[in-house]
Amino acid sequence: MPSSHRLKHLVIGIIAVIIALAIFAAGEWLSYEREMMLARATLQSELSVLAGRARTEIEKSVELARGLAAVIAARQGISSAEFADSCRSLLADEPKIRNIALIVGSVIVENCPMPQNAKTIGVDLRGHPDQWQSFERMKKSGQPDIAGPANLLQGGWSIIVRIPIFMRQSEDVPTFWGAISMPLRMDGLLAQAGLTDAAQIINLAVRGSHSASLAPDILLGDPAVFTGNPVIVDIPFPDGAWQLAARVRPLAALSTDSPLHLATLVAAVMCGATFFIIAVYADRRRRLEAESNRNRDLLHAFMENAPVAMYVKDIDGHYIDLNAEARRAFGVGDRPYIGMTSQEFFVDPIAQELIAADVKVKRGEVVRTERNTGLQQAYPWEREIKFPVIDNQGKVVAIGGYVFDISATKEAEIRLMRALHAAEQANRAKSEFLATMSHELRTPLNAIIGFSDVIQREVFGPIGNATYRGYIDDIHASGQQLLDLLGGIIDLSAVESGRVEVKHEAVKPIDILQDCRAISEAMAAERQHQLRFVDRAAAACWSDRRLLRQVLLNLVSNAAKYTRKGGEIEIATEEVDGMVVFSVTDTGVGMSAEDIERAVEPFTRLGDTMRAEVGGSGIGLALVKRLVEVMRGRLHIESEPGKGTRVEVAMPLAE
Repeated sequence: MPSSHRLKHLVIGIIAVIIALAIFAAGEWLSYEREMMLARATLQSELSVLAGRARTEIEKSVELARGLAAVIAARQGISSAEFADSCRSLLADEPKIRNIALIVGSVIVENCPMPQNAKTIGVDLRGHPDQWQSFERMKKSGQPDIAGPANLLQGGWSIIVRIPIFMRQSEDVPTFWGAISMPLRMDGLLAQAGLTDAAQIINLAVRGSHSASLAPDILLGDPAVFTGNPVIVDIPFPDGAWQLAARVRPLAALSTDSPLHLATLVAAVMCGATFFIIAVYADRRRRLEAESNRNRDLLHAFMENAPVAMYVKDIDGHYIDLNAEARRAFGVGDRPYIGMTSQEFFVDPIAQELIAADVKVKRGEVVRTERNTGLQQAYPWEREIKFPVIDNQGKVVAIGGYVFDISATKEAEIRLMRALHAAEQANRAKSEFLATMSHELRTPLNAIIGFSDVIQREVFGPIGNATYRGYIDDIHASGQQLLDLLGGIIDLSAVESGRVEVKHEAVKPIDILQDCRAISEAMAAERQHQLRFVDRAAAACWSDRRLLRQVLLNLVSNAAKYTRKGGEIEIATEEVDGMVVFSVTDTGVGMSAEDIERAVEPFTRLGDTMRAEVGGSGIGLALVKRLVEVMRGRLHIESEPGKGTRVEVAMPLAE
């Protein structure tokens, strides 16, 4: 099995395991949620029982207060001593009762036990809105009223049970006479209702508000119980409410032996295994179906849209498929082409060449051919690449090929070669013309220079007029300049036409300096320059002595001409990186980087003032560059306007 398939099966197995784990986790979570729901329901029931107990304790207090009120109503009043006796027995039996007050009209007239509550005697509830509201509600309804938690007149908070007392002033009409007010202790009420003990067992907390508009206060337990998601049961009161809250204790881990746990595990394993089997089967079936169609579909789509002619043959040379470009190039038209051979598409000798190439491809070779088919085919010039189609066992099962139309490229190459040949001929003709004209001009120039030299030296007698002497000096100088120009043109044309004969030999740098010394000193002296020769190269270089001397003299001439009088010129040699470097350095006008590129082109003159004064043909550096290239050397120029120029000629060391 290929590694990719093994990897895919591994991925499927991992997914199956993940599915099994997910199903198992979901089952465990559902079991946990079910247990939590049962626990919350149980806790809800327990809290409801506790809430009922609290209501029962309050209702007991209501019945006690109702009994006392009935006694007072039956007696048509009660004395202070009788009221105190009745209250003491009630307070002894019910610790949750804080005190018992008797209200006549709206004024408190008795409050037992008296010492602790004496300051409430004579208080009119109408002056206390927080008390009067519930009292007025009781008076109007004629029914017992439970208020609170409420703020007591003597201080503190309590649940207040009030029972109205009606007296019959006539035989049939009862009239409101007063009320029994029985405040309940919070801690006593919670304890007698069993909430205090329950808080130690089920993490219970109780909170209550003194009115509907106020935030609740914690009456019992930890306030943190109300955070999260506790179970809450409300105990409503007319002026507020209590809330009992408790958290479900964390469940212990589910037993691994429980039937639900085992069923979840079996279901998860079965689902994962089923997914694995189905996925592997589906993947294998898909691969088998894809293998039979993929290669054909991909090859056909690629071939049909390719901009080059493409074809596939069977091993016997019969065409199996041609793309659209191949059908056009081969002139197939609407004819069926499957099963046809090269001989049915092409004429000899092209057909035989194609058949011979097929034989090589069947041996496993890749054949590349470039041919001129003439005007008989759609591609006058074509390049063909044939290659073997090899199966998984390494066997050649078909022959594939590309055919590229290179007619435009070939025509461009032909035009380019013709243009290059014409340019070479034109350049050669130019060089020959310049050389011929230079030779023709040299003869009369030599005569002009010679005769002007004779006249300058007054060989046949003095020149009578000073003006004539100036004229003859100009004639001699102009002739010499023109002769130099012609010499440069001849040398440059000889180099460009390839007629310069280069004689490579081992040349010592000191010999070249000696060859150039006399002429260089003369040129420097003419412009009053300081000239230095520095020889640091001991090894010989491989060069043409005559041409190298001409190169250095041209460089010295340029340095002398383009350096103002009294400047400095240095001619030096040194060995650098396997080369002998000849350098000419001056303190002349210098050049910019752009000027350097222009200066090595023939007949180019730079436009600064000094060069305009000195003149020149613009051939010197161009000739130097071409002579150095002919000698297989390197030319390097460093210059800065106003600071001077350094020209280096590097020649290889002689072996």
